Amino acid sequence: MSEQSVADAGAVTTEDERAGLARAFEQTPPLFALLSRLRTRRVGLGYRCETGEAETLSWSSGRTVKQPRGPLAYASPHHPRALSELEEALVLWAACGPNGITSADIPVHGNLSSMMSWAGRTIPAADGNACLDLFVINDAGTHIYRPGEARSAPIEIRGSEDYGKVLAWYRSGLQRISDRRPDIGWHAAPEETRAVDMMSPSQYNVNRPGSTWLIPVSDVGLDWVNLLFSCYEWWGTFLAKPEDFSPAGCEIWVKPGFLETGWPIPAFDEMVACQHAAQAGCLIENVRLACEALGLGAWRLGAYSTDLVLGGFPEIATGLGFRYLTRDAARNPMAVMTSDGLPGVKEALVVPSERFPTAADAVRHVKELRYRDGGPLSVHGNYAREHGGPLKADVMEEILEHPRTHISAEWVQTAVTETVQYVVDTYGCAPAFTNPVHAHVSIQVHHVDPGFYRRFHVPGPDGEPDALSPQILDHFPAWHPGEDDPCAGGTQA
Repeated sequence: MSEQSVADAGAVTTEDERAGLARAFEQTPPLFALLSRLRTRRVGLGYRCETGEAETLSWSSGRTVKQPRGPLAYASPHHPRALSELEEALVLWAACGPNGITSADIPVHGNLSSMMSWAGRTIPAADGNACLDLFVINDAGTHIYRPGEARSAPIEIRGSEDYGKVLAWYRSGLQRISDRRPDIGWHAAPEETRAVDMMSPSQYNVNRPGSTWLIPVSDVGLDWVNLLFSCYEWWGTFLAKPEDFSPAGCEIWVKPGFLETGWPIPAFDEMVACQHAAQAGCLIENVRLACEALGLGAWRLGAYSTDLVLGGFPEIATGLGFRYLTRDAARNPMAVMTSDGLPGVKEALVVPSERFPTAADAVRHVKELRYRDGGPLSVHGNYAREHGGPLKADVMEEILEHPRTHISAEWVQTAVTETVQYVVDTYGCAPAFTNPVHAHVSIQVHHVDPGFYRRFHVPGPDGEPDALSPQILDHFPAWHPGEDDPCAGGTQA
């Protein structure tokens, strides 16, 4: 989205929207006050909890399920209430929205050459990349939140005149990819089984009507190749065969002053995967804090089959519809399921695939992302230089012209390509020991049902259970004036 379109979209907000944005930025509790009460609140309006009653998930897979009755038996008497556009826009911006141009405080002798973008977001990213996208599931369908990499300044939101950008990014950046929720529900499993639950026993209310389910999805393959460049250019390490720690296809470059220490391929794959787990974790925590501030419930989900959610088991559920490759079992020692993404929406770097048929294609693509015209390290049309920061003009010029800002020698690209080709030849694809697409954790946001907590939790000093924060108790009058308030009426037995 261009700067002008951001400004134009931000200018159309109503007085109610402006007031809501100001309330979020100026009147919510400070960080440490939020942390003092931060809790997971899993029960939302329209949810159920171990009632022992059968229920058909008509909004999802169409299955009839029953969670055995237990001590927290509860069926919400309220209809589901979806988040408003403004509430969802604020939560998504907190999750991973644009917030300016990165600080670029990496020295040229400290691997600045790995940078892939100057576009800052509310979450950190290895090398400034945008490998992680946020899939958004709500009552209107399935979407991807992708407000783009355009940034107008080191800080995008400096005051009230910029608050409207949050809605502008939401309206232009939320792209619908389906008009329905994915067919994911509790107790998803093969038809012939009864005890298996691929969504885990604790996810009974996953994907409920009224909820907004946020799923961070990462292109681990892109980062995998980019970090290989860093290893070979800066660290002096090379990918090694796990069986004997000998070089994986780059033998000619293993010598003093070039590549000296081996890194077993499975361990390298795990390290790259952890980078994305950390990034998704930051997103999850941002959402939790935003919901605490707004008086919404936020429930982190995990311990389920990622491949089920993505679409790796279409006979059970189509999920998000990601495409999976067929791998040779004899060359897949970890039995890893490998996706190359959702065509036309979120395509991951995998070799071989339709987009990257050869190792050379993938390696060339990653290098060009850095140095193409308009790229983060390009001397031509450099975005950060042309948009006022963050570095002074003379410093930026010196950095862009510095030899250590660029891949120093042709052998580096050659060695990376040879290593990728070895992994493909040996294991059938690269990356091989981790799925190039990661979506291991997610978070669901909803309006809290106060009745559950009033029934089962100990009252606090004010007579309300501590789980019902002032923001939750005041949420509907503040954010939905004129609507029925499920918190009205005080405590109940």
